[in-house]
Amino acid sequence: MAKLFIKDFVPDEVVTTTLLVRKKELPKKKTGEPYLKVILTDKTGTITAMMWSNPEEAATGFSEEDFVRVKGQVSLYNNRLQLVLHKIERIPEEEIDPLDYLPTTSYDIEEMYGELLSMIKEIKNPHLSKLLSLIFSDDEFVSRFKIAPAAKSMHHAYLGGLLEHTLSVVRLALAVSPLYPMIDRDLLLTGAVLHDLGKVREMRIGSDFNYTDEGRLLGHLMIELLEIERLIANLPDFPEELALQLKHILISHHGNLEFGSPKRPKTLEALILYYLDDLDSKLNAMLGAINDTALTGDWSGYNRLLERYIYRKRPNEKRG
Repeated sequence: MAKLFIKDFVPDEVVTTTLLVRKKELPKKKTGEPYLKVILTDKTGTITAMMWSNPEEAATGFSEEDFVRVKGQVSLYNNRLQLVLHKIERIPEEEIDPLDYLPTTSYDIEEMYGELLSMIKEIKNPHLSKLLSLIFSDDEFVSRFKIAPAAKSMHHAYLGGLLEHTLSVVRLALAVSPLYPMIDRDLLLTGAVLHDLGKVREMRIGSDFNYTDEGRLLGHLMIELLEIERLIANLPDFPEELALQLKHILISHHGNLEFGSPKRPKTLEALILYYLDDLDSKLNAMLGAINDTALTGDWSGYNRLLERYIYRKRPNEKRG
C-alpha cells in the first residue's frame, strides 16, 4: 500500500499512514487532565496531532525521532491542518523508507549538477579553474554535495537544497556580471560556487538535518576557509592576492558580524555575493511560506528569518 503523505491530507478525512515524530508532549487541559501532543512530519510537511483518550499510555509506546503508524481524523484549526489521533504506535526503522521523511528539492538533482558544471567551465582564470576542478573531482565530496541541505530550517532545508541554492546564486552572479564590468567575473563566480562549501561537513543527514560536531564548533565559514587553504597549498602557483580575496569573499558572505561573518564585505565581489546569497535565501524562505500546504488562509505564521508575516495570495489569484 502506497504511503499517504501529509500534503495529501484533507479536512474531515480519517487517515492511516506512517510518520516521523519530531516532538512529544503531555500538556494539561484547563481541567488538569493531560493530553498527548505530537509534532509529526514527512518529506511533504509537518502536522500537529492530539490524542485525548488514554494519552499517558499511548505516550509510553514511542519517543521523539521514532517512526510511528498513526490513525486519526484530519481537522482544521486556526487555518492549519491538525490530526486528532485514534491510534499511534512505534514501527521499526527497517519497515520505512527514510527518504519518505526528509524534504527533497523539487528539481532534478543530476540536471542541476550538470548545469553547475557547465557554468564552472565558463571560468577562464586558470588558477580558479584548477581549484574548482580539484574540488569537484572528489567523488565523495560530490556525492554529499548533491544531496546536502543548505540549512537546518531557515532556507533550502531539504535534500538537494545546497545544490539548488548554490546553482541559484551562480545564476544570479552570471546575470549581474555584465551590469558591472569593473568586477572580476571569474572571482565572483568562484565565490558563488564555493560560498557554502563547508555545509557539506557542517550538516549531517539522519532522521532529520542536524549539525555535526565540526559544524557546531567551527561553522561552515571556518570549515570552508580551512579547506580552501588546504587545497590552494596543493596549487603552488596560485597567486597570493587572488587567494586572499577569494578567502575574504567566503568568510564575509553573511554580511554582518551578528550573522556569523568574522569580517564584513570589503571588496566589490564580496559585497555582490553577500547580496545575491541573501536574496536567494530570503526568496526561498518566502516561497516556502507562500506554498506551505499546512496553511489555508492568505497569511503565513510569523517567519523568523524574514521577521514578518507573509501575504500568501498572488496577484493573479481570484478572490472568493
